[in-house]
Amino acid sequence: MLKRGFTLIELLVVIAIIAILAAILFPVFAQAKAQAKSATCLSNLKQIGLATRMYMNDWDDVYPQVKALSTDTPQIQDADGSAEEPDYGSFFDFIFTYTGQGNKAADAAFKQKLYSCPMTDRSFDPACPTTYNPGGPNVIAYMVNGYFVWGLQETSVGETADTIMIAERRSEPENGADPFCDDIYHPWFYPPINGAAPENEMDPYTGAIATHRHSGGSSNYTFADGHAKAYKWLSTFNPSLGIDKHTPH
Repeated sequence: MLKRGFTLIELLVVIAIIAILAAILFPVFAQAKAQAKSATCLSNLKQIGLATRMYMNDWDDVYPQVKALSTDTPQIQDADGSAEEPDYGSFFDFIFTYTGQGNKAADAAFKQKLYSCPMTDRSFDPACPTTYNPGGPNVIAYMVNGYFVWGLQETSVGETADTIMIAERRSEPENGADPFCDDIYHPWFYPPINGAAPENEMDPYTGAIATHRHSGGSSNYTFADGHAKAYKWLSTFNPSLGIDKHTPH
């Protein structure tokens, strides 16, 4: 009895069908994976926001003060960054005990999933305090808005639900710029509006914030009231249109 197998044409048709299905499904799987990573990043920022609110409940509604100088106008007092020493440590160190992950954070304890973003493999960059920013802080995936580090009281923030407190750090080199290697960003550092600013930390590509890390060219942010949300950059900062969610009003 003659056994009949697949012909070459039939095999090629099956292979072509598999290739077409793979071409359709692989991008879908990749997109779903990216969305899951973005959701984890947003969840981390939400937990950081809640931990900050818990800290404030114990400290008379004052955001963690990590700079010795108290000022409501850092855009004037710290226009060129000269008022930033001495400091009391990292904002994220202050809230660590409220994250449910242990006592006050040591350097190693900072390397927690809570302080990382799965969308980047450079959440914790040991080259930051040694190469890019010698003597600077150990960095995580996130950084605090500089307005919130001077002993700012919640009553000084008129619209807590519309004022960004935590942003994603730009951890990758981009457009010839080194990664941003600080745990604080300064919304008042944007020449030519501030001629004293040493650099433009609000540039959408070479500044401090990972402005387009997630799908649709968005980034995740934690607001002063503790909630977290994704926004496109120009929806958070566009001085020509009077948009500025980084400066407390």
